[in-house]
Amino acid sequence: MSLVNPDLLKERSGVSFPNEELTLFIFGGPEETKKKRWLISLLDVNKNPVLKNEDKHFIPRDKYYIRSLEKMKKLFQIKKQHDIDGEDWNFLLLSTGEPMLPILHDVLFIPTLEGQMSHEQLEKWIPLAKDYAIFGCYAQTELGHGSNVRRLETTATYIHETDEFEIHSPTLTSTKWWPGGLARTSTHAVIFARLIIDGKDYGVHSFVVQLRGENHKPLPGIDVGDIGPKFGFNNIDNGFLRFTHVRIPRDQMCMKFSKVSRDGKYSTPSHAKVVYGTLVTARIYLVERSSFALAKALCIAIRYSLVRKQGNDTTNNHNESIVLDYQFLQYRLFNSLSIVYTLLFVGKWMKDLNEINEKKISEGDVSLMADIHSISSGLKALCTDLVMESLNDIILACGGHGYLRSSGIPSIVDDYAQSPIVEGDNTILQLQTGRYLIKAFENAKNGRPTPATLFYLKDYSRILSERSSATTWEELTDPNEQIKALTHYHTRILAKLISNLEESSKNHPQGYEGAKSDYMIDIINVSRAYCYTITITSANEGLESIKTTYSNIYPILRVLINLFFSNYIIKYSGEFLLDNYFNSNHIKIFELGIKNCLKTIRPDAIGLVDSWEFSDNMLNSALGRYDGNVYEALYNWAKLDPSNLAQEKGEYIGYNEVLKDIYSKEYLKGINRSKL
Repeated sequence: MSLVNPDLLKERSGVSFPNEELTLFIFGGPEETKKKRWLISLLDVNKNPVLKNEDKHFIPRDKYYIRSLEKMKKLFQIKKQHDIDGEDWNFLLLSTGEPMLPILHDVLFIPTLEGQMSHEQLEKWIPLAKDYAIFGCYAQTELGHGSNVRRLETTATYIHETDEFEIHSPTLTSTKWWPGGLARTSTHAVIFARLIIDGKDYGVHSFVVQLRGENHKPLPGIDVGDIGPKFGFNNIDNGFLRFTHVRIPRDQMCMKFSKVSRDGKYSTPSHAKVVYGTLVTARIYLVERSSFALAKALCIAIRYSLVRKQGNDTTNNHNESIVLDYQFLQYRLFNSLSIVYTLLFVGKWMKDLNEINEKKISEGDVSLMADIHSISSGLKALCTDLVMESLNDIILACGGHGYLRSSGIPSIVDDYAQSPIVEGDNTILQLQTGRYLIKAFENAKNGRPTPATLFYLKDYSRILSERSSATTWEELTDPNEQIKALTHYHTRILAKLISNLEESSKNHPQGYEGAKSDYMIDIINVSRAYCYTITITSANEGLESIKTTYSNIYPILRVLINLFFSNYIIKYSGEFLLDNYFNSNHIKIFELGIKNCLKTIRPDAIGLVDSWEFSDNMLNSALGRYDGNVYEALYNWAKLDPSNLAQEKGEYIGYNEVLKDIYSKEYLKGINRSKL
């Protein structure tokens, strides 16, 4: 084992809190921490070399896919040997350090079956899926339609004579496009298609379709393949899928809610949105995991920034400064740290709320469904946007070396870049949340019932009249004051939007609904402001709830949430000054407070990333190694490049093929020079 860089040793000795306590909080308590450490130990690359990530940047896409299958097989062996399932299995997959195919099967395919199939159907399909006797994908998105699910074109026509559905792709744009695991891995798919009975269109429903038969050959009428190289996730086989009059039995329509009888009678669910439960689950998963991806990138950047030294050397002082001592770099990285820990609280809150909703649905109560759909949509958009913006900052913070694949950061960026698009484009999701808020405010304004999570809108007049009376940093960042400030702002711009819509609708040819198209920017801004309010509310409530249990980490987490809140106030200071909720002196206090937060966080920075206990294999980074031996790792990693390995064997790639002709001027022979 290599010696740890002395600069990192010194930094680790100066952290103000015990790392163990922060790890316990991140992992969910002593028992969960013990279990997660055990799960991570099962991925020891010394015992399971196939799980190594070190050379993945040097292998072509087809071999990368096969390598992922080999890893998948090993993970299945580990799962079966130790009877790992549920959240533990998801954590194990996440801890491999790269996207894994089983996530698509276990997080999308199986939950769709569980959420949309009848009890009788589940008895048949779930054992097959959980035993990996079949492998499934979630095929909703089409070449011509993504977020607008209602306009999907694939059809499922009921055939009375044979008691079957005929699945068909009537147009090029009806081709299923993007499903992960579809191109080469999946044997089955849950596909979303328009249910047609006797010529009547009953809208989009879900069906299970077998794609491949003997020797994995696509079945007749099925055209399936790979959509090609992508920005990231290139070990995952995202695919296309076209159907030409493919027949399936009637009982392969998912019939927990909507049903079609033998004589072709259709019965509808009590609440239409329950059929989109998988999308909601996937969005909540993205909210929960948003802090994880950002924490990985920050772990790399902060460790590197404590080893890297640049500038401030003079004639009298030959020692360069540790780059993390520069204020602007702290501003870049510590703002991202504040996002990590704020979103960690949000993820826990969203998960708890969803569990309450699922329990209600199982009891036939769908009263929270609309709330969950709206909140998960808006939070998915906000969280993934915040993380994506921060990841770009982190690459810049690492300078030129951050641009290297061996830094590990480009891979995190590549794989995360899909998040603002997948499971609903963020712009569309924010518009959905914004429209939900418009409806809730209209109800409150007219004395009608409002959703439980927006109960305070009934007091919108009082909220709009409030102004901050705080005079100090401590008062301004009091948890209740933070919540009041953001509630005031999002309520104010929501009220303004309603007023503008009412005025605009008087002259709009499509009336009130048509006027909304002229205020899309405002609707998105309202959605973001509301989701920031949820974020800061859930973070503060979550932090206060652990004040006693995790007393040693409470102070630094309080600083991080204060920093997150203060950055938001400064970013939108013009809005808060516009109606005098805050005054110019308040803004000065926030500006100074942000700088003081950076100073407080600086000595604890290494502890805030070490406590996630990412293994070196999980980070797969020369810059983010636990031992801090960055430059040795960069050099050794470069030597693994195939062109360097070839040179060691006396093979000089490109020389015999092209360069020799150029250097010897052989390429000029036979060329007749033209004369002007």
